[in-house]
Amino acid sequence: MHEIHLSLIDSTNTYAKIHAETFPQNQITCITAEEQSAGRGRYQRTWLSPRGANIYATFYFTLPLNTAHLISLAQVMASSFANVLINEGFSPKIKWPNDIQVNGKKISGILCETQFCKDHVDLFLGIGINVNLDEQTALKIDQPATSLLIETGKNWDKKELLKKLQVQFEKDLETFKEDGFSPFHKQFESLLAKKGETIRCFDGKKMWEGICHSLTAEGQLNILLSDQTIHTITSGDIK
Repeated sequence: MHEIHLSLIDSTNTYAKIHAETFPQNQITCITAEEQSAGRGRYQRTWLSPRGANIYATFYFTLPLNTAHLISLAQVMASSFANVLINEGFSPKIKWPNDIQVNGKKISGILCETQFCKDHVDLFLGIGINVNLDEQTALKIDQPATSLLIETGKNWDKKELLKKLQVQFEKDLETFKEDGFSPFHKQFESLLAKKGETIRCFDGKKMWEGICHSLTAEGQLNILLSDQTIHTITSGDIK
């Protein structure tokens, strides 16, 4: 894995997109930063990025144009980090499509961006992980949030944690290249937050309300509507 560590940038995803042509094309490039001045999540939400507290990383790599289940890559990363947390003794949940929660509070979010080229796809898979974020700062986040520090009362080694994620994701990406999202489906669904509960999900055009039912083999969300039919959402945001 090719690694680039920076002190201060606007966003690791933005940096990766600007400099992608300079990265080696035959391996993953992982860009990290101590601080982001314009960190962002899905739907252009601000990602709070205090200096030195957390992991701010973007994994850049390329895949063939005909790769199956490309829209589920962020969920593969969510699964990778969930497994890192499980190995550390936590019991994470995944709020579909790719927010990781501990004790019902967000600890990590993922942003996947793509650029389609003539013979391949550029992937920019950003992940923010609340590692040593203190409780006072966590209260500034626009939703219930936590960190490894808050959950355990101790500071964590960010480099060591990132290395574990890199190793896990490299392995998971090879599996994804071979078989798409299907190998991750069963575990992801077992970690699905709000499963069996009533949720509201905005798909970019319409708000859907129903029971959080299940996942498709490609990672899409199935909602059981009041008329007992299943509606499948490819991309959305659970409220």
